[in-house]
Amino acid sequence: MTKNNLKNTSIPISQIGNFTKHAVESFEENIVNQHNYLEKVHNNLSSKK
Repeated sequence: MTKNNLKNTSIPISQIGNFTKHAVESFEENIVNQHNYLEKVHNNLSSKK
């Protein structure tokens, strides 16, 4: 592969950083949502006893 081909296919570091930032934010949001859901389920099960 020539230098020119590598240059044309490289990804700017800012795009990688944005992808990583959004992936982490999404992951954290899903953890919070899952935690809230499990708390509701736990409360519903506890109230039925």
